[in-house]
Amino acid sequence: MPLVTIIINIRNGAEYLREALDSVLSQTFRDWEAVIWDDCSTDDSSEVVRGYTDRRIRYFLSPEETHLGRARNNAICQATGRWLAFLDQDDIWTPDKLEKQMALVQDDVGIIYGRTVMFDRSCLALRDYDYFHEFMPLPEGDIFTELFRHACFIAMSSAVLRRSAVIDLGGIPDTVQVAPDYYLYVAIAHRYSARAVQDIICRYRVHPGNMTKSPTHRFRIHKEPLEIVRSWEPYLDPALASYRKMTYSTALAFEELKHIGTAASGARRLVSDGSLAWLLSRPFVRAWRFTRRRLQRSYFS
Repeated sequence: MPLVTIIINIRNGAEYLREALDSVLSQTFRDWEAVIWDDCSTDDSSEVVRGYTDRRIRYFLSPEETHLGRARNNAICQATGRWLAFLDQDDIWTPDKLEKQMALVQDDVGIIYGRTVMFDRSCLALRDYDYFHEFMPLPEGDIFTELFRHACFIAMSSAVLRRSAVIDLGGIPDTVQVAPDYYLYVAIAHRYSARAVQDIICRYRVHPGNMTKSPTHRFRIHKEPLEIVRSWEPYLDPALASYRKMTYSTALAFEELKHIGTAASGARRLVSDGSLAWLLSRPFVRAWRFTRRRLQRSYFS
C-alpha cells in the first residue's frame, strides 16, 4: 500500500499530459501510485499513457462520459494510498512537491497544500494562483472560515487530502459537478487542520481549454459554490455568509445576463440577491491587483 495515491483525471488532455506525467515521475518522494482515470477521451491521451511503463501507474478508461465530480469519485474509488494527491492533466509539479508535503503530515491534518503559480504558453509565471495571499504566508491550521472569506483559494493540483476523511464524507455528491475541490476543502477543513508549503510546488497552466473558460461550465462554476455556502451557513458568521452569497449570486446573475434565454432570470437574481455596485467594482479591483504586482514583491519572489 503506497502512502500517496496520485489522482489524474483526463479528458482529451494529450497536448499537455506528458508534461504532467513527467513531473510525477520526477518526484523525489517515491512512495506513490498514480490512478489515471480517462473520461472517454477522443484524442491520443491513452497512447500518451501507454508510453509509460512504470508499474505504479494504473490506467482506467471510464465506461461512460461523466461530469468532473463523478470522474473524481470514480478515480478515488481505485485509490489505496492513505493520502490523495490531485494533478490535473495540464498542470505541473515541482520535483520536491510530494516530499515537502509528506513532511507536514500530522494526525490532526486533513489538507496539505502549497503555493501555486499560473503560467501560459510562454512558460513565464503570470502571478500567484491565490491572489488573496499573494503577498503573505498561506493560511494554516483552521482554514474553514478562510475558505469562505476568500473562496476557493487552493489549486486542486497543489492539494493532498487524507483519504479516510474523503471516505468519511461519502465522497463527492453527484450534485457537485464542476467544483468538487471546493466541496472537499470545506467539508474536510470543518473537521481537520490544514498545513501549507509556502514554497512554489505547483504550476497551473493557463490556456484556452481551461474548464473555467468553458461556456457550458460558467453557470455551475458560480452556482455550486453558492449552494456550498448555503449548506454550511449555520456554521458561518451571518455577515460573512450574507456577503459570500451576494458575491456568488452577482457573478451567477452576470453569466445569466449574457444569454437571451437566461437574461430575465439573471436580472431578477441581480436585483433580489446580488449587488450592482459589487459587480461594477470588479474592474477596479483587478486593476489594483495588477498595479500592486508591479509595486510590491510577491511572497514567493
